[in-house]
Amino acid sequence: RLIEPGTTVKSIRVGQSVDLVWDTTGTYRQRFRFEFGKSATGPWTTLPNMGSVLDSGARRGRFATGVVFRPADVTTTGYIRMVLLSDTTKSDINDAPFAITAPLPTSVDSVLRGEISGRVKLHNTKIYGLDGYVYVNDGAVLEIEPGTIILGDTVGQNSVLCINRGGKIIAKGTPKLPIVFTSNAIVGQRARGDWGGVVICGKARTNHPGGQAAIEGGIADVNPGGRGWFGGTDDDDSSGVLSYVRVEFAGIAVAPNNELNGLTLGGVGRKTQMDHIQVSYSNDDAFEWFGGSVNAKYLIATGTLDDDFDTDNGFSGKVQFGIAQRFRSVADVSTSQTFESDNDANSSYNQPLTQAVFSNVTSIGGVQDTSWTPGSGATQYNSRFGAAVQIRRNSRLAIHNSLFVGWPRGIEIAQSPTMQAALADSIEVRSSSWYGVKGTVMNLAGLTGTQTPPAGFDAQWVAKPAFGNIVDKKSPDLALISNPFVTTVEFNPALTSGSPALSGAAFAGRADDSFFDRVEYRGAVGLERWDEVWTEYDPVNREYRAQQPTSVREDDHARAGMNGSVFPNPTMDAATVRYQLADADVVTIRLTDATGSVAASFVSNAAQQAGVYEFRLITADLASGLYFLTISGQRGTMTLPVTVTR
Repeated sequence: RLIEPGTTVKSIRVGQSVDLVWDTTGTYRQRFRFEFGKSATGPWTTLPNMGSVLDSGARRGRFATGVVFRPADVTTTGYIRMVLLSDTTKSDINDAPFAITAPLPTSVDSVLRGEISGRVKLHNTKIYGLDGYVYVNDGAVLEIEPGTIILGDTVGQNSVLCINRGGKIIAKGTPKLPIVFTSNAIVGQRARGDWGGVVICGKARTNHPGGQAAIEGGIADVNPGGRGWFGGTDDDDSSGVLSYVRVEFAGIAVAPNNELNGLTLGGVGRKTQMDHIQVSYSNDDAFEWFGGSVNAKYLIATGTLDDDFDTDNGFSGKVQFGIAQRFRSVADVSTSQTFESDNDANSSYNQPLTQAVFSNVTSIGGVQDTSWTPGSGATQYNSRFGAAVQIRRNSRLAIHNSLFVGWPRGIEIAQSPTMQAALADSIEVRSSSWYGVKGTVMNLAGLTGTQTPPAGFDAQWVAKPAFGNIVDKKSPDLALISNPFVTTVEFNPALTSGSPALSGAAFAGRADDSFFDRVEYRGAVGLERWDEVWTEYDPVNREYRAQQPTSVREDDHARAGMNGSVFPNPTMDAATVRYQLADADVVTIRLTDATGSVAASFVSNAAQQAGVYEFRLITADLASGLYFLTISGQRGTMTLPVTVTR
């Protein structure tokens, strides 16, 4: 008998995962096929990864987060059929239909689709939409102006921006003009899982056998080395720049343990620049590193479903200043932590080992008061929260100078090889503080059968005096953080005067590295905030607009190797356009209206020598309004506003 969805789950948002629940009392270890249809009589389509589900063990009566519906599935009369494979005449459907919904979309000015093989520049005077999977290929460059808005398709199909091995993204925002990747849904209707997120695949080392692997999430080519494959031998590889960037409402679960995250980094090299990045409302992990050597500073994870900082497959980078803000009711079926770290899924000793170093992280858990209990009430937290830190499967993670408040558990070390590594000081948890831990601070997990922790390793490990850690279980308030538990724009992670975390940082062990700024405080923020101006703590209700066009400054033109003017401007029937090329270039000149539609095209991929050029711009047939003359070449782009009056 099929129970859910349909009994209590009456509506499902596209992109978000839902449990399948059934009752097979009287049978055991049977296999079933699960199908979807838009009516009680079909036609039926087998759900992905659910053509042969064994009703046994962990999946006895339940397939947790087993189904993710796509935009094409939208209906008010959704049904799932459960078919017994050994006798297909026996089946059942849910008693009542459920709805599959998608939000209303935002209009866009221009669409990115398919593969980018050259150099493409996105301008902040337009709002761009991603149509499906967009790949930046080997040798190609996607350059994005500060303040540009890119929307992931929520209604038509799932969408992802993937930078392939050898491709580059140059997304260099500013504090006042951050670059924003967000949902295509209208204000107030955005939600986790609206699109697939940003994926960067580099050429740095991983510990996958053979060196390369397909990125999770179902966007990679079947053939090794194709689109969506990552890894190599070049730890100094560069995939470009992400600076002052926000990624919102991303992450889609293709299947359990096969998800796209907010920002997914596979084999990304250390010459990639990453700083000031906020991932908000991710439907899986906020940041996940699969191998690679990239370093980063100033990372923020807001309202994540699963883990905030997930490190796997030999990631060896360094990260300083990270904020993780959890919502008390939001956690994943797999349990949610700020840190989850594996060497690989098999707990192997494959090289390179996962040995990332994090310093100065502030982690705000879901337990505002240690008197709270698991549940869904106003003074309860999601029962699926785990420990603030989970190090397992033979990882060698290092965490220094960090601050954890409001968690059910403090730290968990899982599996015997990981415990052996901790005992040998290959894992470092140093100069960090926990306040307001409801349950146990130190947890040993993953031991099976007759296994016991290695001699000398016990629940007191994290509290060794030499490690310099502080544990005060009584209350999160003891950390004296300004306003940590609100889930609105009032969120403030800065310390207040008198906080015990204002001192006590120490840069020893693997944190004794020139990459790390020698601050005195523990956690990501001292008395002064660095997360203001460019961040957004209420992206559901933020209204996004393209920047108003303005004349490009002459020094910007000079850097692009161009300068130019339009006169008279405003104009009625005609104007003169004069521009200068500092170097020979291949030039395209177009006039577009305020919506981005081409009103006229003058030159297309014309080879021009360095010098001054002039032509007559006829505007007599154009309606009154604002237009943009774009002169673009291989060395840069210049945009000149043109006002037509009648």
